[in-house]
Amino acid sequence: MRGALLGTGGMGAVFEGTHRQTGARVALKLLAAEHLGSERRRSALIAEVRAMARLNHPNIAGVYDTGRLDDGTWLAMELVDGASLASVAGRTPWERIRELLLQLLDALAHAHARGVIHRDIKPSNVLLERVSGRVLLVDFGLAHALGDRGPGGAEGTPHYMAPEQIRGDWRDFGPWTDLYAVGCLTWTLVHGAPPWSALPSASKVL
Repeated sequence: MRGALLGTGGMGAVFEGTHRQTGARVALKLLAAEHLGSERRRSALIAEVRAMARLNHPNIAGVYDTGRLDDGTWLAMELVDGASLASVAGRTPWERIRELLLQLLDALAHAHARGVIHRDIKPSNVLLERVSGRVLLVDFGLAHALGDRGPGGAEGTPHYMAPEQIRGDWRDFGPWTDLYAVGCLTWTLVHGAPPWSALPSASKVL
């Protein structure tokens, strides 16, 4: 059951929801139909959701279920009371940044050990819980599943993409792909802006 709007983005909108059977509060992400126009993308999304559902870590937001709508697809996940790391970028002491990064790296180690790569690490995909202050990583693999395109047809968010993502060399993806993005995220948290002010074209990335 859908409730209040929590936010909007390029892939759709997120609402507060309630699971009818359990009464649990969830975040209900409604993915715009234009991102899911083909069966290939729908199948990719289902595969990613199944991969995300296997993860069980205190710093990874839980994913519960997915389904179809006439005008798109919905994804139910753990509701986090807080804001993203984008809200604290450039104004957080290094000691706190280090603490947040250790939590994030622990979450990624858990995922990588189970063969799951995030592929879209960025401040808006790392939430900071209001009461506990813990980090929660969200949206595993959605950029890949939905074909969210960066430069040269690559998938992800350009300012945080590793060279193999820029080139679209998906066979070269691995844990290092996420760790490159963590480095860019760290720069953003310290300086308040991503490390690259001008993005190279795919042909210029070595």
